[in-house]
Amino acid sequence: MKKLLPEKKKSRPQIMVTNLIDIILLLVFFFMITSSFARNNEKLPINVPKASTAQSMENENLTVQISKNGRIFVSGKEISETALVENVKTWVTRSPDRPVMVEADSEANYGKIVSVLDSMRKAGAANIGLATKP
Repeated sequence: MKKLLPEKKKSRPQIMVTNLIDIILLLVFFFMITSSFARNNEKLPINVPKASTAQSMENENLTVQISKNGRIFVSGKEISETALVENVKTWVTRSPDRPVMVEADSEANYGKIVSVLDSMRKAGAANIGLATKP
């Protein structure tokens, strides 16, 4: 007797590896790019003064923020001046030329800013910059 439908060979299931590699590669790129945006974004909204000769700073730096009322912040956390000295000491242990950026509010007490700058110099920071708006 003749069969109406020919017999189909059962094929073994296969995993398409090339598509899987493409997806994994895209995920790696996605996580690399998104992790680069997650660097030290914990900053307070501080109104820094304007300067016509301002220059941008591209290097990785330690940012110290001084608010209107004289409080000191590093990475969004309030710290004392003695803790700031310890943070700066650990920051410049690898290289004394590592930059430290000070973002002081335009209405902050000048004496407090000078005190913070003096403490950072005593801690060993040599490359200290003041943040301004262009």
